[in-house]
Formats: sequence, C-alpha cells, structure tokens
Amino acid sequence: MNQLIYKERGKTQMSINNLVKISSTVVLLLGTIGTTTATASSIFSFTTVANNGDLIPDSNRNFNSYNQPSVNSDGLVVFRARSQGGQGQPITGIFTRDMADLVNPGPIFSLTTRGSIVPNPNNTGAIFNEFPSFPRIDINSDTAATRGQSRPVWEFSLNGVDTRVGTAGIYTNPNGQLITGASQLGNVPGFEYFQVPGAPTQTRFDQFPGAPSPTNGNIIVFKGNWTDLTAPVGEQSRTGVYFRDLVANGGNAPVQLIADSNTLIPGEVVKFGSTAPPSAAGGKAVFLGVDNEGSPTVGGIYLSSLLNNPTELENVVSIGGLSSIVGPGGLKAIGEALSFDGRNVSYWGAWGTETFSQIVSCPEEGNPELLNFCLGESNNPNNPNAIGNGQFKFEILSNQGFFVTDTETLETRLIAQTGPEFVTFLSWNFSGRAPGEEEEGELARWRSAAFVAVDGFNTLFKATKGSIDNLGFLQPLSDGIYLQLGDGTPIVTIAETGMDGSVLDPEAAGLPITSLGIERDGLRNGWLTLAASMANDEDSWAGVYITRTSTVPEPSNLSALIGAGVAIGVGSLLKRKFNRK
Repeated sequence: MNQLIYKERGKTQMSINNLVKISSTVVLLLGTIGTTTATASSIFSFTTVANNGDLIPDSNRNFNSYNQPSVNSDGLVVFRARSQGGQGQPITGIFTRDMADLVNPGPIFSLTTRGSIVPNPNNTGAIFNEFPSFPRIDINSDTAATRGQSRPVWEFSLNGVDTRVGTAGIYTNPNGQLITGASQLGNVPGFEYFQVPGAPTQTRFDQFPGAPSPTNGNIIVFKGNWTDLTAPVGEQSRTGVYFRDLVANGGNAPVQLIADSNTLIPGEVVKFGSTAPPSAAGGKAVFLGVDNEGSPTVGGIYLSSLLNNPTELENVVSIGGLSSIVGPGGLKAIGEALSFDGRNVSYWGAWGTETFSQIVSCPEEGNPELLNFCLGESNNPNNPNAIGNGQFKFEILSNQGFFVTDTETLETRLIAQTGPEFVTFLSWNFSGRAPGEEEEGELARWRSAAFVAVDGFNTLFKATKGSIDNLGFLQPLSDGIYLQLGDGTPIVTIAETGMDGSVLDPEAAGLPITSLGIERDGLRNGWLTLAASMANDEDSWAGVYITRTSTVPEPSNLSALIGAGVAIGVGSLLKRKFNRK
C-alpha cells in the first residue's frame, strides 16, 4: 500500500489516517483501483431549477438555453437564460429561484431582462440589450450582480457639445431592487463616485470585463478597463481590480482601488500587466495578476482585505510556485477563474514543457455576426492559430491540475491532475464583440477557461476524458463534472456527456447529455448547481439543476462508491505547505 507524504507546518510526515478519517476499506483500495471514478447518480438526487418546460416569468415563452448558475449558502440560485427566437428577438435575462426547500421550491423570478429599463442614473430611457457574462451571488446574502449593456444612459453637455455616454455597467440588488453598482459615467458632473480611483480626475471606465462578484451584502468587486489620456507616450489602455460599497454615503460612495496597471507586483520591480476578474467572499477578494497575460513570468494570486487596507496585497501562490508539488520550475500558468469561499481559493494551474495540440471549431449557433467573424478569422493569414474552414489549432500544456490553497495557512492541496483519467481541464469559447457591434469592448477571440468551485474541503470541477493520438492531437471522448467531498476522499462523477439525461432530469429520459457547465460559485454550503443540455437527432432539452451534498460522505454513501469503483489517486491526496516563490 502506498504511503502518502505531506508537509504540515514545516514538518514532513508519513500518514494516511491523519489526512482524513474515512473508511479503512477505501484506504485499502489505494494500491489497486488506479484512477477510475465512481458515478454519483445513485448518491445525489437532482432537482430542476428551470428547464425547457418552464415559462419565462411574465411571458408566454419557454426557457430554451442556460448559462452556468451560481448559488448562495441558503440555496438561492441565480442564472442567465434565454428563450427561443420565435417572433422578434428571444427573451434574455437574469433569473433567480429559491431552492432551499427542494420539495416545494419558490417560483422563478426575473431580476432583469432584455428590454427592461436600466436603473438610474438614466435620463435617456435606455433599456438593456444584453447581459454579456454569467451572474454571481454573494455567498452569505441574496445580493446578486451582473454586467449589462445598453444604449447610452446619460445625455449631457460637455464643452458645449451634447454628449451621450454609458453603454456598460454593473447592476446589483443589495436591497432587493436592481441598482447601478458601477458605470461609465465617471466623467459626468455629479457622478464622480463612478470614476476610476487613482487615475486623473474624471477618468471614466471603458468596460467591465468578466463577471462582478458581490460580498458582504452591499459590496461589489470587479475588473475595470480604462484609458490613460495622460500617459507620456499617448493614450494607453489600463486595467485593474476595484470594489465599491453600494450603500455607504447614502449610496454615493466612490469606487476604490485594489490594484491596477500602475501597481507594482508585490516583491517585484515590474507592474501588473494583466489583472483578471476577482472573486470575493467574507469581505475579502482574490484575483490573478501577472506581468504578461500571454506568457507570464512573475505574479500570481493575491488576497485583498476590502475592509482593511485593500491595496495591501498578500501573495497566495506565484508563477513558479508549488515546485514541491509539481516539480522543478513550479507553475508556468495559473487560470483566471478563481473560486473563493472566504478562506480557501481553488484554481487551475499548468507546469512543465510537454504539450499537445487541440483543434477547436467555430460554434454552429449563436450571434450571426459573431459566427461570421469567427469563420473569417479562421482564414486570416495573420492569425497564428487559424487553419481554415472554421478551425483553429492551439498548443496546450499537458501537465494540468486543480489546486486548493488555504489563504490562512498557505497549505495547498492538489485535487486532480491530468493523466490516465483526465486529458485536459480547459474548455474553449469564442467570445467578445463582433466588428461594428459596439464601440467599446474587446474584439471576439478564442479564450480558454477551466471550471472549478470550492466549498471548504469540497471541490467541484469540470474535466475532459480522452487521449492524445500518435501525432500529438487531443482526441476527446467526454466532458464531465466531478466532485471530491472532503480532503482526500474519492473523486466521484456527477455527470458526463453521453449519459442519459435522466441522471439530472426525469423529463430528459432517453436523451444523452451533450454539454455540462459549472461556475466558480456553483458549490456553496453543500449546494451544488450546474447547467446541462441533452439532445438526439430528433429532440433536445436543457436546464439548470441543483442537489444537496454532505460535507463528508456518510459511511453508507462511501459503501455505494466502493461498489461502483472509486478513485483516490496519490496526486489528489498530496498536501504541501509551499514557498511563494
């Protein structure tokens, strides 16, 4: 039987029992089972939050497609969804449902929809026309937050010229009603509290990339892009991570700085060249900040206390760190999407030099302008990844893993890694704006993302199974959602593409699962929520689903896992107290 080595408080020990108290039968399987995961369908029973059989509130149209949901510690789910087109544009919006009582859940409510009036400030009667990112929800309150796009919300005179501004913002509901949390109106007299902190007076935000994260009931934390008009070499694009208290000063509290392009990376002589959208919980925020987004050499994940010296950053993990887990050289890349429960942060990382090739294809459905732009880019000789006919080729680091770091002890656990079981943790999406759609925002491009959520010692993640062929190309077999309940316990399969849809939704019986999605706020206080689509040649179905998990599996559930076959890879049990560098 393998002995598992870990370090805790600087002392190396060899132990199994001290890692986690689980059935000795499970421990004895370590040397014989390998890396086969168990199916959790007999353990977790899912309840439908919304599916294609439900009407969108205040309409006669049914839901048709869904983005990944978020959930708070009380089981309140928030999600973005849309209807089919039919006559006119499809209904698109942000919706909530209280699932605390799984037997008798509350009704579906609409937080906002396309065509709804944008909250004040708005003197033009502007309405929402899009919600470009998934919504998030505070872990300990009902406050949700979303990005919104619209026509200009404010008209005013600037140097004698009538000017209309404000096509993007962050919208949230700390007191139940939707309000404007952040806006592009920082250069408008009377709305100085929206301006970019630390920048020249009346500098406004250009855009708010990613998904804003609410915390403490009345704070939003977000990424903002802006233009420095005073740079010595001319206009320069800047980026940063910011937060705002929505109720302080009568609702007029200014945006505050966490870090931006003018901030030195802690312990380095270079400034942040890239900052990713943050995650917040318990009055704290974490974010990825590096010197160069495409090929980082310094930087990492940083922690900010929003209520006490928010610009004083604590390093959680660094580029080049975790060498005690992944080997010499440490991490070469860290994922932007961080899940944070107020203490533990989970994230994707990659190391080593070995790579494989992956072919991605333009989507077949969606915004026609975006699809046409993707097809055109695939034939663009100046695009280094384009190979024609709607396809692109990317080189991916082979060694990937999901990690959880305790921000108080700096102990890190490797939850899962690529190998015989999982071939990659990255998913690809062509997103952004199509040329001519709007003046602001980044042009569409391919982006990769890894999906993981943390809840104390529990970790939920998405992975791809398959193989690498003799030519070094990825041959995917299936995508799945997997869960580790408790430190060192078995990784179980929640659902995989190809499974019958009835494992999630009895109304989808007979339809194989075709896609699955989770987000960083999808596992909270034992609540697990996901989105799924099912289809065959004749029919299709989709929905958002939720289940309740235990902190650690009960012995009876562990027995069920053993009967199905469990996996406890050595990598998933490794624990290291690491040096930041």
